[in-house]
Amino acid sequence: MTGKTVNWHQAAPASLVLITGPEAYLAQRAARSIKDQLKAQHPDLEFTEVQDGEYSPGLIFSLAAPSLFEEPRMVLIQSAAEPLTEDLLKLFEGGPQNCTIVLRLPNLVGHNGKAKKALSPMALNVVCDEVKKDADRIDFVKREFQRLGVPVDQAATRALITAFGSDMGELGAACDQLAKSGKGSISLADVDRTFEGRVETNAFKIADAALAGNASEAIRLFRHGFATGLDTVALTAALSMKIRQLARLFNDRNASAAAVGMQPWQLDRARKELAGWKESELIELVQLAAQTDSDVKGASRDPEYSIEKLLLAMAKSGQ
Repeated sequence: MTGKTVNWHQAAPASLVLITGPEAYLAQRAARSIKDQLKAQHPDLEFTEVQDGEYSPGLIFSLAAPSLFEEPRMVLIQSAAEPLTEDLLKLFEGGPQNCTIVLRLPNLVGHNGKAKKALSPMALNVVCDEVKKDADRIDFVKREFQRLGVPVDQAATRALITAFGSDMGELGAACDQLAKSGKGSISLADVDRTFEGRVETNAFKIADAALAGNASEAIRLFRHGFATGLDTVALTAALSMKIRQLARLFNDRNASAAAVGMQPWQLDRARKELAGWKESELIELVQLAAQTDSDVKGASRDPEYSIEKLLLAMAKSGQ
């Protein structure tokens, strides 16, 4: 395992583990997984955490030293201090006995970068990169429900990502809450019922209702969201993005999902939404979206009306 690199969900006990990358929630999960695995094997595990800025020269030698009764130990160190790398290199000349040392390196600047370079060849390297793609978020949700032993359907997965995908901690908490709700499986209805305010007012759900030709539902969702603080600038940006995607797809019906910036399931839906559209309607819709964007950024005294006008135009074109 020495020098091996794995993803966060593959984290496992080793004499030395380096957890790198900016995604704090996944790093926390990786460290907790290692601790849980060790405690499952050794209920008497001694756990010590050293916070960022708390490490002092030589501290690791006392923390990793064999205890009187030789209980297994885990030491979690948050960020590398100046003397830590040298101390760890000295410690591993003889090898710590019955001890797992986990070092969290949130970035590779300064002492963290030096520690990564010096220690990675002798460590299990756990990578926690920032999650940027919906495909990775989908994979995360599926893994969460598999881990918790509850099936989740595709529509529920999409709804969770749409509502909570910008924050992995919130997404993980939402999965955990649903999985522990007592349901045998999780559906879209379960997501909507549990997180009604968060999911119902989501920008993409409003756009989907409008593009499906359901003007009344789109307006209802928007007004509810507006009353509860929905960001009109962010909503207009989401609506404009959907319209631009349709325009690109209209010009090339055989375009790949990547070419138009969609996931495959989004592409399938967009192709259905294009049925009955005319080029002139799309041109007018793109122009109206640009005007609405200007209105919500200060050009109009009534941005709510401007958005409703855009939603009605989207619904009319989608019928």
